[in-house]
Amino acid sequence: MSDVSIAEQLLDAQVRWALGRLTGDEVTEVTTRLVDDVLAAAEKTTVGELVDPAQVKSLVRLLAARLPASSAATTLAESGASIVVGNPAGEYTLRELIDRDNVERLTDETLALTPALERALDELTSSPLVASLASRFVGRIVNDVLAGNRAVAEKIPGVGSLVNLGTSVAGKAIGKTGEQFEQFFGDTAAKGAEFAMSRLNKIIIATLNDPQTRTAVLEVFDLYADRPVRRHDTVLSPDDALRVAGLAQDVVIAAATSRPVIALAEAFVDGFFDTYAGHPAAVLVEDIDLTRDDLVGYAVQMAPRLLAASAANGELERIVREQLAPFYASPEVTAILAG
Repeated sequence: MSDVSIAEQLLDAQVRWALGRLTGDEVTEVTTRLVDDVLAAAEKTTVGELVDPAQVKSLVRLLAARLPASSAATTLAESGASIVVGNPAGEYTLRELIDRDNVERLTDETLALTPALERALDELTSSPLVASLASRFVGRIVNDVLAGNRAVAEKIPGVGSLVNLGTSVAGKAIGKTGEQFEQFFGDTAAKGAEFAMSRLNKIIIATLNDPQTRTAVLEVFDLYADRPVRRHDTVLSPDDALRVAGLAQDVVIAAATSRPVIALAEAFVDGFFDTYAGHPAAVLVEDIDLTRDDLVGYAVQMAPRLLAASAANGELERIVREQLAPFYASPEVTAILAG
């Protein structure tokens, strides 16, 4: 028998042996041992030794460019929109999504950002268009409140000075139509748009700083927390949902490859490696709160099905054979057999 024939027989025998272990009664043992071997290696190898930050950044840039615009992303966006409108969760309440303690925390954190919002609003004052819109908006507020109750209007932060422009002028505007007062206010604001914007800013900030705002937010939550949320299809039609999903995907596609987003993503990569590069990879697994039993449990559940499906269509044998064949065809094996 030739050395080539013996090598082919050995290859066939090892392929059968490997397939038997991967698809027979030993698959659970093999899978468990593999997970344990990986975890053992993770105990002795640091994250920095396993992965190069530059390679991770390169992968992040590739995914940012390819993933959002991919056919899979489009399909998932459209499927997700249909699922949301289909309301698979059935009837549920707001309290099932978020508890009151977290609503309080979110409210407190949001109200604590009032100084930052005030600075942002002040910066918007430099925009003539924004100031013009603000003038019309505040004009409508003042008109409605003045028409209802002048005394109340004078108590609104920033509106009292407008009321003091003159009873006769405001009275004439209200006496005819609300639109005329709005026109009057608009003409006034046109001479100083920043004045209108500053009034609106003061109204918003004063409202947020009012101690009753927090109470009001929580009262609204208490009012609606136990009421069934409206069916999603009463809020959005299927066509609306698909259009919004497409728009969101387009926004992500454009933003994902932008310089600020890439810089932020790379900064997160650097932050990750600053934290974990010098630690064994097992520390990362522990910090994710995954235990050895968790990993083994899911691996044992998933591996047999995956391997059985691959064996049934012949792919598993092809993969094993292609991995082993070069060894048995190598000069070293030929020399040993010729021994």
